[in-house]
Amino acid sequence: MDRPLRIALCTDGVFPLALGGMQRHSRLLAEHLAKDPGIHVTVIHPHAERVFHPDLGIEEVRIAPIDERAFYVAELWRYSGRVAEELQRIDPDAILSQGFSVWKGMRRFSQRLVVMPHGLEMFQGLTAKDRLIGLPFRWMVRHVARRSALVVSLGGKLTPMLRRLSAGSVCQVVTVPNAVELQEPLPYPSDADGIRFLFVGRFAFNKGIDLLVRIARELEAELPQARFLLAGDGPERAAMEREGLPSNVTLLGKVSDADLERLYAECHALLLPTRFEGMPTVALEAMARARPVIVSDVGASGELVDEQNGALLPPGDPVALRNAVLAFARLPSSERERMGRIGHQRVAERFTWPLVTAEFVRLARTVSRSQRE
Repeated sequence: MDRPLRIALCTDGVFPLALGGMQRHSRLLAEHLAKDPGIHVTVIHPHAERVFHPDLGIEEVRIAPIDERAFYVAELWRYSGRVAEELQRIDPDAILSQGFSVWKGMRRFSQRLVVMPHGLEMFQGLTAKDRLIGLPFRWMVRHVARRSALVVSLGGKLTPMLRRLSAGSVCQVVTVPNAVELQEPLPYPSDADGIRFLFVGRFAFNKGIDLLVRIARELEAELPQARFLLAGDGPERAAMEREGLPSNVTLLGKVSDADLERLYAECHALLLPTRFEGMPTVALEAMARARPVIVSDVGASGELVDEQNGALLPPGDPVALRNAVLAFARLPSSERERMGRIGHQRVAERFTWPLVTAEFVRLARTVSRSQRE
């Protein structure tokens, strides 16, 4: 019997001990990789305690975490050095690296390295200040991409960005989307108590939360049956509360997983007017529960949503957002339910964890095979 393919997954944190989309992705990818009997998974992470259930058979290598009090970029460099020492020691067949986890000394591992830069938010800044802040990270992505065997794009507008960054190198850009656990379609809610639009995310400028509140205010009289439920927290919340909210907006704050499940069940659509994004997990979560999605055409959101299962909007455009909400609210309930089911089917066909994990296994075998040859 052939020995298992030894995959090292390198990350700067694992959910729930570290919060964030990449950290959640690290956990779910490791757990699904471990279900394959032909794979041995080692996760290099910064947590002192055990992260994964022992029954999964995941080997955990714990290293010193990033010092959040120090200069972040320098800390990323030092952290990647500690990761490199462990990679040298365990010598895996293939390496999956989240973000900048493999950076310092990465040429030693280039031929068996698959890098996942995720959403490339540092390339999508709108203001001069955003672009200045993102400058070192853009250089870092370019550096890492050019020294990897494969770099993973989530798709959509992110793919040409990565191709430009890696041009002239031996690195290949491959597309593997985000994933979600597929749920049974939730029954579509009645319109009797109004039409509920759900926002889930950080209350920050880049999420377009200001645009959402602006169009909600405009629609108070024109669309009195609409309700806007905003789940999350962040720097924009205090200013929103000081200015006063329209009567059709409810701030829910941070919600538990159980409460979020209830909100998905009660809402008629997810509304995400983000100014820039990778591939929004909340959109996938809503689709997995058979809810239509109205989202900005940024990053890889176009891989998820079109007119068949929601609406894809130009980012930062309040008129387009307002018109999309009005158009959706005027659709028959049966049509809105149909859109939700199309989204659910789309997830089943392309965005489930078993499908996406199989793609990562294929990539790992590809770079491992080239390493042996």
